[in-house]
Amino acid sequence: MTRPDPVSRPRVGRGPALALSFASAYAAHVGLPLTIASRGRRVGWGTGQPGLLNRLGLVPVGLGAAGLGWCIVLHYRPGETVAISLTPEFLIDTGPYRFSRNPMYVAEQAMWAGWSLFFGSPRLLGYGLGLAAALSYVVAREERTLQRCFGASWKQYADRVPRWL
Repeated sequence: MTRPDPVSRPRVGRGPALALSFASAYAAHVGLPLTIASRGRRVGWGTGQPGLLNRLGLVPVGLGAAGLGWCIVLHYRPGETVAISLTPEFLIDTGPYRFSRNPMYVAEQAMWAGWSLFFGSPRLLGYGLGLAAALSYVVAREERTLQRCFGASWKQYADRVPRWL
């Protein structure tokens, strides 16, 4: 299968693409965990407040949010229009992509683990583990697409940079 002609795909500006990406990331990795955590028991909380250990969960939440934001910004080059497609137009190998082929997923998992700790929520931890299992399938599928689109460039990148972390 060949890559679709980038000119033939509908395109949007960088601003709307960034706004949609940040809004969807917020909904998926802040809104959804907060909703899930609002139900069920909370381990480590007393008198309606998180304990000290629970509060340490905000560290991976913050680091994950920063990493995810960094990745999102790298996906949309200044001044470009963005194709509305799941097929990438270019291979990103800078920023956090120098250390992991999947830094967005690492950042998302850090956020889910942090929220699980902060809320002391076994339910939220279970959802986060389910997300990690689903991402293992997604990564394999994405890598087949990247191999098909970028050939030797992808192979060199994949040989140099590990999956996940």
